[in-house]
Order: sequence, then C-alpha cells, then structure tokens
Amino acid sequence: MEFLKKSKDILGMNSRNLEYISRYNSSKDKKFADDKISTKRFLESRGIGVAKLYHVIKKHKQLTNEFFNSLPDQFVIKPNKGFAGGGIVVIVKKSGKHWITAGGQKLNQDDLYRSCIDILDGKYSISGTSDTILFEELLVLHDDLKRLTSNGLPDIRIIAFNRVPILAMLRVPTEESDGKANMELGAYGLGIDIGNGKTTGGAYYSDYVKKLSNGESAVGFQVPFWDDILYATSKIQIVTGIGYLGIDFVITNDGIKVLELNARAGLKIQIANQVPQKKRLRKVADLTINSAEEGVQVAKTLFSSKPIIKPEIPFKPIIGLQEHVLLNGREKVHHLTAKIDSLAEENFLASRYFDEKSPLLDITIEGKRLKLPVRKKRLSGVDLVLAGKFLGDFYIDPSKEISHAESQDLVGQVGEQKLKNIDDKITEIDESIKLLSYINPQNVAEQKELFLSHENYVPRFYYKELPAEISNLRRDLKKIPRVKHPLFPLFEAKIEEIEQKISLLEAVGTPEFTKRSEELYGKVTRTEYKNAIKFLDQYKSMPADVSPVVDAKKATEIVKQFLKQYKLGHWQVKQISDSVADIQVTKKGKILIKETATFTTNRLNALLVHEVGAHVFRNENGKQQPFKIFQRGTAGYLQTEEGIAIHNQNMLGLNLGEKFIAPALLVATIYMAKTMNFRELFNWLKDTFDISDDMAWSRCLKAKRGFTDGNELGCFTKDAIYFRGNNEVEKFLKGGGNLDELYIGKISIADLKILEHYKDLKPAKFLL
Repeated sequence: MEFLKKSKDILGMNSRNLEYISRYNSSKDKKFADDKISTKRFLESRGIGVAKLYHVIKKHKQLTNEFFNSLPDQFVIKPNKGFAGGGIVVIVKKSGKHWITAGGQKLNQDDLYRSCIDILDGKYSISGTSDTILFEELLVLHDDLKRLTSNGLPDIRIIAFNRVPILAMLRVPTEESDGKANMELGAYGLGIDIGNGKTTGGAYYSDYVKKLSNGESAVGFQVPFWDDILYATSKIQIVTGIGYLGIDFVITNDGIKVLELNARAGLKIQIANQVPQKKRLRKVADLTINSAEEGVQVAKTLFSSKPIIKPEIPFKPIIGLQEHVLLNGREKVHHLTAKIDSLAEENFLASRYFDEKSPLLDITIEGKRLKLPVRKKRLSGVDLVLAGKFLGDFYIDPSKEISHAESQDLVGQVGEQKLKNIDDKITEIDESIKLLSYINPQNVAEQKELFLSHENYVPRFYYKELPAEISNLRRDLKKIPRVKHPLFPLFEAKIEEIEQKISLLEAVGTPEFTKRSEELYGKVTRTEYKNAIKFLDQYKSMPADVSPVVDAKKATEIVKQFLKQYKLGHWQVKQISDSVADIQVTKKGKILIKETATFTTNRLNALLVHEVGAHVFRNENGKQQPFKIFQRGTAGYLQTEEGIAIHNQNMLGLNLGEKFIAPALLVATIYMAKTMNFRELFNWLKDTFDISDDMAWSRCLKAKRGFTDGNELGCFTKDAIYFRGNNEVEKFLKGGGNLDELYIGKISIADLKILEHYKDLKPAKFLL
C-alpha cells in the first residue's frame, strides 16, 4: 500500500499507548469510557442520543424464566465493560421459542443464558473481572445504509483528539462477521472524507478494497447527518474531557445515536482511510479549540480532500521581554513578573512560589494557559524566567513594554470613560453567565423522593444544556484592553474569575468539575475541616429553634415590610415553585422565596439581616458608585459578603438551631464529598451529626451539585465560603477593621488595599 511507505507517520500500538493514551487519558478517563452504563447516562443527561436501556443485570439470580419471557422481540445484549465487540449478541426477531440473531443464528433460552453467564463471569471484560449485562434497544438502520449490507447494523467510528475529529470510518457488517461491525471478525471499514462525509474506499481485514462483496462501491457513499456526527464528536470530547477518544455512532432515520466511547481506540482506521494517523494528530496537538463548532471547522479545514475554507493563520499574542503572568496555584492565583529569555534552556520559578507537589508550572500569559516544566531557583528582580523555546505560540517583541497597572496617581493617563467602557463590557459578560442555573440539577424533587424511599438508590441528575456561545465569551474577555488606572487590578482579577466560571460550567458532569470548582471557590483543606468539626463539637448540644413558624406567604409580607423600613420598596419579593434555597437575592432587584418553604420566626429575622442587611444593602450601595463592578461584585466579593451576612445574623443573639451550625456543617460535608459518593455522604452525615433526612439530603445536594452520577466522588466547593468568609470578617473586625468600609459595594476585604488609591467612592448609604 502506498500509505505504508509513510511509516514514520503511521501510528503504532506502542506510540498510541505511550504518546497519546498514557499522556492524554487518565486512568479515571479510561475507567469512565469502559463503563457503558455510566457513559450512556452521562451523555443522555446532556441531550446526546443513546440507545434505550431496557435492563441491567448484575447477578446470576436475575436471569429467571420470567425475565427471559419479558424480553422484547428485538434487543441487543452487551457486556458493560467489554471491548472489541466481544460478547455482543444482536437479536433481530423472535420465532416461537427461539431468538434470531443479526447473522441468522437461532438461539434458545439456554443459549442466551450461557451468553449472559459468560458476560457476568468477565469473559469479555477489559479487565478480566466480573461484569454487568446491558439489554439495550435494537436501533433501526437508516434507509440509505441498507444498500451496503443486509447483515447487522453498520456504525461510524471517529477518532477525536484535542476536540478535533481527525479520522472517521464507516464499519459495515458482513455475513462473515455475524452481523457485527467488527473489522477483526470480517466487517468492512470504509474511510470517510472528514470534509464532506463521503466514503473514499475501504479495508477488508488488512486489504484495501474499492467494492463490497454485494457489488456496492466503497467509494462515494454519502454518510447521512454528517455535520451532526462531527459536532457531536467534538461536543462529547469537550464534556468528557478525554483527550484521545474513539466514538462509535449508529445512524437511524431519526438521527444519530452514540453506541459507546473508547479511550483505547484501535488503529485499523488508518488502513480504511489510507491515511497515517500520527500526522493528523500532530497537526492539531498545539491548537486551542474553544468550542465544538470550532473543532468541526478546524477538522474540515485541515482534513478535507478538497479545501472547504481557506485556513486562517493562527493568532499569536505578542509578548515583550518582561511580562506579567498569573500563577495558577492549587489554592490561590499569584500575580508574577516574568522575564522572557530566548536563550534559556529551562524555566525557573522563585523559591517562594515553587510547589514541590506540582510537577508542572501552571501559568496564564496574555490570556493563554500553559503548563510547563519548571525548576526552583533564587531569582532577583523577577519571579519567573520563561525559556523562549517553550513559547512557540507567542511572538516575542523586544520593544514591547511591560503592561503594568501601577496604582499611584495614574487616572490622568487614561480617561475615566475608557475604564467605564471596560466596566460595561465585563459586567455584560458576567451577567450573561447564569452560573447556578447550569449547576443546580433540574430533577431535584424526583430524585429526592426516589432517594429517600429506596435504601440503595443513588441519585442521577441532569442539567440545563450549556449554550454553545459560552466559549465565545473567552474571546470577548481577551479583547478587553489592559490600562493604567488605580482600579484596574479589580477588573483584571474579575476577568480571571469570569474565565474560571466558564471553565467550571464547561466541566459540569465531567471528571474535571472538582478541580475547576476549587480553582474558583478554593479548596477545603484538612485544617478547615478540623476547624469546622471543632465548631460542630462545641455546639452539638445547641437546643433546637422552637420559635413560631410562618409560611412562605407570611414571610413574603414580613420581608416587604423590612424593605419599606429602609426605603427599599422598589425591590420585588416573589414566590417561586422550585429552588435549592428557601430564599435568595438576585442582582436584578428581586428576592425569591420558595413557595413551599416555612420559617421559624428566629430564622426569618436572621434571614432579614443576612439577605437584606448584607446582600441588598451592598447592592444598593454599589449602585451609587462610579463603576458597575461595585454593584455586580469584584472577584471574590461573595466570600466577604456571606461572612458579613453571617456576622449580622449572629449579632442578633437569637437561638438559630441548625442555621447557626450550617456553615460549619457545609465545610465538613464538602471535605468528605471528595472521597464519598452521594449515599455514603448522606449516611455519614446522619450517623455523625444525627440530623434529619431532609437536612442531610440538602447538604449532600449542595456538595454534589454539578455531578451527573451520584456514585461519583468529588465536590462543589462554593458553599465553603460561608464558614471561611465569616472567619475572615471576624478576624478583620478583631484587627480593628471598620465594617462600614465593606458596605460601599460588593467588594472583598482584599480589595480595600487597592481602594486606598482611589478617592472618588461614596460612603455607604445603607447600613444596619
């Protein structure tokens, strides 16, 4: 074969395993892809079509006569953790007491039973251990594909790397392959032109062919729904985070369905396409792909047999010989000054920033995030030395001056209007990110009922689909100019926070979610956990709040009255049907109360000084400042604000019962959620703190939001900010800090140092 002469570009098994699978697919990725049940539910929750699941069989005793009698006439049997098509039985119809396979073979109940036992005993498992059986819907083939075969169900295999579909083939079953789309058993593999979805020829075992055994041409067949397949490929890779991925699709008359994911995709796709895979992998390895649409565009541009569009020259940011960079630490982001050294062979980081537990330097420079090898070194004048050989994605301009916002008397160098334009843009972008609407599950009530009524039930959550445009916000952020102004550090930090929000949303339901949450809201450390447990032990005998109870309607009236007392009657108080929280304040002048919520009088009084006395007051004070960021919120403002809110409610001196210990309980819950699944966490809370089912469910839900499968380990760390924020506020006040200073708007304690250099802010108007 002609393409075999290009042996240096052909991807072999060793190269695939070492350079791509080991490097880009973690053991967790492989475990996830191997588990067909988890992947099916994960994809289904994101609106990606999959075959309907009829039954899941885990034990021999489930294989009863009644079970076999209940099976539909058409179905597919699969091992959950099988590989290379082993163990799959495709049943196309029932005839009397027999089931007929796609290959025409007759099977009786004993035959099916033996096939099932083989699966349960791990005969086809990728790890060789016991397995689970899936009974799935038999998908009906698209009419166009029927001319290629009368044996079984053809499928599409696509290899994706770095969010770009790089190779595709149509696998056509034969009589020899017993109706299975498996090239090892004798199915055809037809190469597909990525650009237009037409077949280009094919492979039968290792031979290249231009015709199928039924006389149909292997060249020029148009694959239906081709653009949908490419888009789904890139989208699936984005949401799963698996770096090197094979995806199998089936095409029906109604559209495409995902059969399975494969984190160890085979290599025969190269023979089918007559294209060496390694060359294509290299082409996309260093690209930054921000959306599924962009991944498809790049694939069609680079890998079409006929150019679809003129490739754009990749944009390269310009950097000088000295630059400001963000060091993305495990618990904190640091602002560093870096020297760019074209002659250096290695990167060096100042000892005070070096983390022995992190093997790679994780930095953001000119909007690009890099992970580079680094060594520790004592440096003078700079915090970091970056070797030019690692900066191929940048143009180095020796004449470019460092863009640094010094905070002394620089207002005259840039008009207030320019900063207000930046303020408007950042506010617009931040407002468009409805963070919790994509992180709060949409089926809470249903899952709570199932969870509390079935002892072994593990919840499964689904979420609102993230709009494709979300990735475009990153580009908008990168276009925001850096200016010299004493307040610009507030905006620079806010840009970084918004980028972290976008990354968190993109990670919902993926293995990256915990990491992204910790980057945005911080990691709950062992020390914080111990402090929370100490607090809970100290107040474990606190009596319950037995003050009179009011319903949501009465609570709404009381909140309205409190607002009028402070001349804030323009705020709307509304009841809503479904919410994770009983009461919440929006930044659009609304207070939302869950219509089924009830409140003790003590708790409601605490909520008034918490929700109105902190959130509403700081919102109104921020509104009178010259920049919208003071009303919208600076980076990290929420931790300080929740700290103030808890300080306010504690100052009432009321018995708040569970509400008083709630912040500490959330910290303990989040810490344990990282190593426990939903059910284990629920039981731990009940056993350790003797709390009600409702309270244990609520705390678990707060810590496990963002995950699809309740079996997953990990946590959403946002709610640690209450306990952490209150400790920071109390420390601030104990050190002589003035609470009124924190009421000028939605700012953090750390912002006060920056605000010292700007004298045009108005004092707080609304104070308790």
